[in-house]
Amino acid sequence: MGMPELQVGDTISCRIKSAMIVSPYRAYDDVKSFVIVAVDEHGYYLFVPHYYLLKDSFVADRYKIKLLGIEQRYLDEDIVYIQENMVASIEAQMSGINCRICREHFPYASANQEDGTMVCFSCRSNPYR
Repeated sequence: MGMPELQVGDTISCRIKSAMIVSPYRAYDDVKSFVIVAVDEHGYYLFVPHYYLLKDSFVADRYKIKLLGIEQRYLDEDIVYIQENMVASIEAQMSGINCRICREHFPYASANQEDGTMVCFSCRSNPYR
């Protein structure tokens, strides 16, 4: 059994050595907390605050935000990609679910679609929202 499924908004900690995120099983200099801003089938995209300097980070421009489905508030911020096995620990998991269309988080909601996703009342009422 692996790690619980993480989602956008969850906070994780990763081990850092020489300004790079390293495996939880390797020697490290520091442990930092990161918020997940996007998820794919192999790993996570993490927000990197400006006071963290990581070698593998990249700037989230408009193209990357649209491609990865990252919230607009992370525009021009640093992002780093890690694989699932690079997570040292889970600090906080958000309860609830994000709307499939507008991506707004609803803390106490559950899936209301057959594919396991949720569409909020506003998006169901106005599909052009």
